[in-house]
This record gives sequence, C-alpha cells and structure tokens, in this order.
Amino acid sequence: MKNIISKSSLSAILFAMILMPAFMSCKKDPKPTLRDEVVGDWKIKSFTVDGVELKGSLVLASKMEFDAYTGSNGDFEWSVNYTDGSSEIISGDYTVDVEDKEIELENEEGQQLKFDLEIVGDKLEMTGIIDGERYELEADRD
Repeated sequence: MKNIISKSSLSAILFAMILMPAFMSCKKDPKPTLRDEVVGDWKIKSFTVDGVELKGSLVLASKMEFDAYTGSNGDFEWSVNYTDGSSEIISGDYTVDVEDKEIELENEEGQQLKFDLEIVGDKLEMTGIIDGERYELEADRD
C-alpha cells in the first residue's frame, strides 16, 4: 500500500510540474487601446463629403501620420495633394477619447476637428460633421 501512495503522489507531482510552465507562459499581453492603435502612418483610400467622393476628383492623394502621445496628447500631420497640383500640410496635436471612440485634431491655429474613430486591424475610419457637412475618411495602415 505504501508503494501505491508513493507512486500516485509522485504522479501528481510530475503532472503538476508538467502543467506549471504552461500556466506560467499564458501571460497575456495587454490589449492595445484605440489611442495606441492610431499611432503610425495611414494612407487615405476614400475621402467623402456628404457622400461625394473627393479622392480622384479633387484630392489626388492624402496621408495622415499620428505620433505616440507625449504627455496629454500626440502630434499629427495630415498631407493632402490636390488634382490641380497644389498641396497642403495640416499639423498639430491630437487626443483620443478611448471611451467615446473619438479623435480630436487641433491644428497650429487652434482650429479643432472632431471625428468618430474606428480601427479594425489595419483599417481606419473617421467620420464627423464639420461646418454642417458629413466627412468620412477611410484609410489603410501605410
């Protein structure tokens, strides 16, 4: 009987030793927040105002870059190349409201634009009302 108890105790200990590394290695990385996911370069694929697609007719190319937060906000740069050969760069600070899924852009002149923000994988969508018109931007991670 003493042999049986020893063998079963030994089996239990060995079994626990085999499983322990599996439990210890299951440490999950924290899920990135919307604030983390927006960081990077985004190439705008679609740019509509009130349902009218501007990409291709008025806007030749457009790209947004969001730097990681430093303090209470991050820096952004939005470049737009127009079909007439002109271009502009808008830059400033941005903040992300993770709970409400919104991003607010404030350019260097203090003008603010607020968009609803959705990111799924490498796809970004921003929608918002600016001066009474509905803007929708769709972008891919560049």
